[in-house]
Amino acid sequence: MYVKVDGGVATRYTFSQLRADNPNTSFSTNPSAESLANYNVYEATTVAAPTIDPATTKLDGYSFTGSGTTWTQVWATASLTAEEQAEYAAATARQEDIALLKADAEVLQLLKARPNQINNYIDNNVTDLASAKDVLKRYGRALAVLAQTVVN
Repeated sequence: MYVKVDGGVATRYTFSQLRADNPNTSFSTNPSAESLANYNVYEATTVAAPTIDPATTKLDGYSFTGSGTTWTQVWATASLTAEEQAEYAAATARQEDIALLKADAEVLQLLKARPNQINNYIDNNVTDLASAKDVLKRYGRALAVLAQTVVN
């Protein structure tokens, strides 16, 4: 990654931008650090994004620190607002609910079934109150998760 330094402030810069900013200059495919320095462009050390708790924190971009020819990427983080935390919690809960539904082969069978297949399933599998409750619970769980898409 490259940076362009202007007034002591480094901003992300690409080799394509350098060529576009200097259309009358021919650059080699791999310009030397000295050649780039003539245009206040320097290679920056990239740093992996920090590990964060996505329930409370978000990455808030990055900047560069350094001076002269040595620049390093620095990540910024920010705390999530109460609203963002609630949105994250709701999305996570929804993903967990969907995963539970997908893990239940009978629920998937019912969700993918055509109306006649559902009738046949109920006729063949509901034989007493306990089996009726089981089928209703499966449909109820599936309906609750699917309804969240419509309601929210």
